[in-house]
Amino acid sequence: MNQKLWFTMLLWMTIVVAPAQLAMRTPTFRFSASGGAGILFAEGNSEIEGVITTAKTDQLYQSLRRAKQLNGDIHYLITDQYGIGIKYIFHHTSGEAEEVVVDPGDDLHFIVTGLRESDYLNFAGLSFGSYSAVGKRKRIGLTSSLSAGYAFLRSELSLIGQQLLITGGNFAMNAEIGADYRFHPNLGLGITLGTLNANFRKVKITDGIQTRDQKLNKDEQYNASNIHLTIGLRYYIQ
Repeated sequence: MNQKLWFTMLLWMTIVVAPAQLAMRTPTFRFSASGGAGILFAEGNSEIEGVITTAKTDQLYQSLRRAKQLNGDIHYLITDQYGIGIKYIFHHTSGEAEEVVVDPGDDLHFIVTGLRESDYLNFAGLSFGSYSAVGKRKRIGLTSSLSAGYAFLRSELSLIGQQLLITGGNFAMNAEIGADYRFHPNLGLGITLGTLNANFRKVKITDGIQTRDQKLNKDEQYNASNIHLTIGLRYYIQ
């Protein structure tokens, strides 16, 4: 048992500790996979015609501003510092409000209903990135990237007895800065702060029976622009 323990410790020191004593070379390829959270810039319009319990709809739209995010990218470093690649982002927001009181406008009845919304966004695009190694052993890398591509929106709504599916797409951009810590020539951990700019002016609305294209007014547009913080794994090929 003791021999196995010493062997495991020796193997770990050989794989992780020993390479850490050497200066890291600038990688040729950098792979990144991260997850985290974000918050949307737009506060949204919580005023729904006929709704009496506006405090509940306010809470619903505040929930919709908080996003869960996953993203990944691959960059090929053409020089020691700059490279090109591809970027993918997925983010999801959701919210619900129960026992919302609605006045249908017939001066006789009130409706008690639930409101639910789930929004999914996928972004993919070309990316221009940089990687600058700092420190004596070059184990810390400062990173940045600017990506441009296309964003796809899928929004599922349950609103006063109606089930609606809203889809759309538009040009979008993402910018990020971050830092990597390389504990092995091929492995590292990273943290990234970024902002996504995505605004949808035209959507397709489906109620299960009919589908129609809708051009949104300026105050009705879906603004998915957000700021996000993510952490994750990095893989390098030298």
